[in-house]
This record gives sequence, structure tokens and C-alpha cells, in this order.
Amino acid sequence: MTPFAELLQSSLRSRVRIFAENAPFDMKEHLKARGYRWSDGSEGRPKAWWIEVAEDLYDAELSYLRREIYRWEDAEPLSVHLTAHDRFRG
Repeated sequence: MTPFAELLQSSLRSRVRIFAENAPFDMKEHLKARGYRWSDGSEGRPKAWWIEVAEDLYDAELSYLRREIYRWEDAEPLSVHLTAHDRFRG
């Protein structure tokens, strides 16, 4: 498969944006190391650490947050399912 074909195929996959709202401050470095980014609350996003993952990795990421960050199995962080249209609109 050519690089362009792989890029096109990847762009069509849905993803999930997970917001780790109210994550304990002392977990900041753990979230950064895992690839989370900080949102300051502008542009309509929550003020929180967030990451975007492929749909098939969502359950694993949710388990990580529950086990390692929140330390509460019933935690339900805000999750937004994104289509390619959502991700790439102007």
C-alpha cells in the first residue's frame, strides 16, 4: 500500500477524544508521558487533559484512566466520538 493510500485509509477511521477532567494534579506528568495534551478551556473544549485514540483503543485507554489516574472503576470521563468529517472540518 502506498503512503498516500495509508494516509487516506487512516483519515477515514473514527476516533474518540477523551477528556480527563478533574484528574489529580499530581498525575499531570503521567498524562503528559502517555500523550495527553492540556486544553485551557478555549474553543469550546473542557479545561482538561485530553487525548485522541482510535475507537479500537478506547476501552484500553478508559481502563488506564480508571486504574492509574482516577483510581475509581466507575469513573466516566467525557468522551467524544469523532468521524473523519468532525476531525478535518475547517
